[in-house]
Amino acid sequence: MKKKRAVAGGLLLVLGIAHVDPSYMVLVPANTTIPFNEESVNYGKIRVEEAQIEEGKCIQVELISDKKLKNQIGKEGEIPYEILADTTAFTKARYTTAGEETVLGITIDRESWKKAPSGSYADTVTFQISYVDATD
Repeated sequence: MKKKRAVAGGLLLVLGIAHVDPSYMVLVPANTTIPFNEESVNYGKIRVEEAQIEEGKCIQVELISDKKLKNQIGKEGEIPYEILADTTAFTKARYTTAGEETVLGITIDRESWKKAPSGSYADTVTFQISYVDATD
């Protein structure tokens, strides 16, 4: 009987030190087209699809962009734009739970459209996703 207890105790110890790594899946907006003269368009949303994170940690999504559409045909010209979450400029957000999301929109003021030389315009937006301390 003593041998059985030692084996059961050894198994309990092994199970007691199991470690589950944090994991998460975040969806971000992909390419979008802004029709000429539109002052406001839907850009999609940031959505946390899955989140298994440690206490005191969070998922941070930061937007990196110079927020200027650049003329692609070699002419000078830029069209400034803003990416908004509701009515506030979006720079970054933090999430802790699956299902959390931030709806984004792009705005371009009418005067910027009027000043832009003809051509096709584009810019690159990067979403940097990090696993960080919630208190930082």
